Amino acid sequence: MMDLRQRIVWIFQIVFTVSGGVDSFTCSSNPNCNCYNQSGFLFANCAHRDLTEAPLFSDDVTGIILAHNEISKFPTLLPKNIIYLDLSDNLIDRIDQKSIVNYTHLSNLSVSANSLQSIELDSFVNSKSLVHLDVSMNQELTLEVLANISRDLRYSTSIRVLNLESLQCTYGVSFIIRKYHIADLKNTQLEELNLASNRINSLELGVLSALPKSLKNLNIANNVLSFGFYLAEFGSLENIVIFNVSFQSYFHQLQVKHFFVRCNDTRHRQICNSDRSPDHLRGMGVQQWNQLSLARRKNVSIYLPPKLEVLYFHDNLYKLTLQDFTFKTVGPSSVTHLYLQNNIIYELNGPILGLDSVKYIDLSNNFCNFISDRFFDGIHNATYLDLSQNAIGEVLENDAKGIIFRNLFKLRTLNLTRNRIVRLPPAIFRNLNQLEILNLSYNSLSEFTLPLENMKQLNHLDLSNNQIQFLDEKTRNTIDSLSTKKKINVNMRRNRLLCNCEQLKFLKWMRQSENVKFMHFDEYFCTYINSSRVNFTDVDTILQLMEKQCASYILTIVIMTSLIIVVLTTTLGRILYRYRWKLRYMYYVAREKYRDNVKRPEGTDDSSFYFDAFVSYADKDRHFVIKLVQQLEKDHNLKLCIHHRDFIPGTGIADNITNAIHYSRRTVTIMTSHFLNSYWCMFELNMARMEAVYSRDGENVLFLVVLEKLAIAKLPFSFMDLIENRSYLEFPDNEDNDEVAAFRSKLGATLKSRESDIRMLSLNSTPIE
Repeated sequence: MMDLRQRIVWIFQIVFTVSGGVDSFTCSSNPNCNCYNQSGFLFANCAHRDLTEAPLFSDDVTGIILAHNEISKFPTLLPKNIIYLDLSDNLIDRIDQKSIVNYTHLSNLSVSANSLQSIELDSFVNSKSLVHLDVSMNQELTLEVLANISRDLRYSTSIRVLNLESLQCTYGVSFIIRKYHIADLKNTQLEELNLASNRINSLELGVLSALPKSLKNLNIANNVLSFGFYLAEFGSLENIVIFNVSFQSYFHQLQVKHFFVRCNDTRHRQICNSDRSPDHLRGMGVQQWNQLSLARRKNVSIYLPPKLEVLYFHDNLYKLTLQDFTFKTVGPSSVTHLYLQNNIIYELNGPILGLDSVKYIDLSNNFCNFISDRFFDGIHNATYLDLSQNAIGEVLENDAKGIIFRNLFKLRTLNLTRNRIVRLPPAIFRNLNQLEILNLSYNSLSEFTLPLENMKQLNHLDLSNNQIQFLDEKTRNTIDSLSTKKKINVNMRRNRLLCNCEQLKFLKWMRQSENVKFMHFDEYFCTYINSSRVNFTDVDTILQLMEKQCASYILTIVIMTSLIIVVLTTTLGRILYRYRWKLRYMYYVAREKYRDNVKRPEGTDDSSFYFDAFVSYADKDRHFVIKLVQQLEKDHNLKLCIHHRDFIPGTGIADNITNAIHYSRRTVTIMTSHFLNSYWCMFELNMARMEAVYSRDGENVLFLVVLEKLAIAKLPFSFMDLIENRSYLEFPDNEDNDEVAAFRSKLGATLKSRESDIRMLSLNSTPIE
């Protein structure tokens, strides 16, 4: 048969050569096949030729592409030295022991997207050179075929890639990978294993540890994995670099073709050895499971493969919060990329420890509404962080101290797009000194006043699609200072920019900035006072018109503003000066009224005063006052209040004075030059005057004792009514005992007198003890 095939090919070659046929017809019996040389190997491309069987090829052809045809039987008359064979997207329904037995040099075989229903045991037993095997997209084959394939490849030293994606029906029962499915792969040098889209629900305990140690890329995406103790074996994958567990429990759009797939979900295992029976392995799994269960701990540490660099965990339908996980490895961690986007992660609580090596983190579109201030504590070396399309605006607004991002010192790119951010506290990015790209687009920011001085490397700022009307002068100056050594791209498209006199400087700054490039500047719009909008396509004309309109108003505004300020300041100052003592008096009385720490002395009520008189004097007149008070209290049974004896320690001087006046029937002032020169004496005099006017219904409670006649001449004009009403006593010029006694007697009688028309005020606070 082989001789006949070679002669036919030889005849074809002679015929086409004599007839002047082109080179593309010289390697195949089918003139539609395209032959070409690639890297020293002769390839024949017969894809999309509507073939029902494989044509004949010359013996020097080493690569054949028969994809996208209607071939139903595996071709057996291909060149023996073929190394590359692509039979994907055909109608082949089975592979048996005779299908590829003669292709001992075959290294790359693809039978993806056929109608395979079985692959017999020993079909690949002689394929010692097979490097890449692709049997994916054969949903009637089921993943049970993995047992046969692994058995055939158990002694293979060349196999590197095994693609078993989508061997189970899209809709059907779940699948559990057991150890007998992959036990024979353990001694191979397999580097890439694809088990995606097979409705895998779980892995028997021991499966991960039984995989080849050479494995670098493991793909189990688009399955229905549940959490289990098999996760404890994850760290046994010593050389895994890329691990993909994305699209778990993902929704698949129902299509018509799914109704015509003959699912083979109930297929029994295709090999049977007593030492690998499922029941035996299940028993061992349960035993190990129970051992692990006994060793449960409250805080679980997850052991990662020591060489893992990229983890894909995105587009899953798990509803979860990220709690405090600790990841451990044998040696330093190697993980650099975490793809966690498009999940349902409501909260990022953390902290996530053991991932100091991570550089790239994508947490976008996770319905997240909370980030703990400890979440990033164990992730110090990240340079890229994507938190876009979440709902963390409120959390960021409340982070006044900038705690959430405080440890991300090396971050270079931060994406916070579409997070419902209304405002950002000034300290939110205080430690992001290496930040280069900041994206805050599609939020609800009405202003942007963040300090950017620390971001020396910033070169891209995206504020588009917000509600910003302008950037204040401080922010503009900061951006200018950052752009002295490099250009900065700023995007403010689709904001609510204003075209008014107040923002003229901002608009001119956008137009004239040399090192600050405003992206899509021609698409900017600004709004006039009359709500009309204008495009920035002719921004120079807009600025010229605004300068003319604003110039006539600037001087008027400045003059009127200054005049208003002067008038208001003068008027307010005069009012405050005129009523200064009244305001001070009302303040102290009101404060005393509501104080809780001042107790009313026992034996007092609302119709009595605690003191007969408060004696106000300068400290330099103390000797005279003490002697006078002692005589008055002794001879006239008066109870007098003097500051050095009766003021309450620890209470403010002003409070003590106000209390003494308020709870004394009279106030006696010892008028001397020292008194008039004392701030606190004049304070007492004015407070007593306010007490008479506003608390005693105009009753004259203030009484002057003139110790120095010259002091009367220096008395403020507002107190001259006291002199006119004779509300004072003069101390005798000579210290004759009789005159002094008469003075004391008259003063005592005055302080003891009670006028019938005096209405005592009801006291609302407690008198001084």
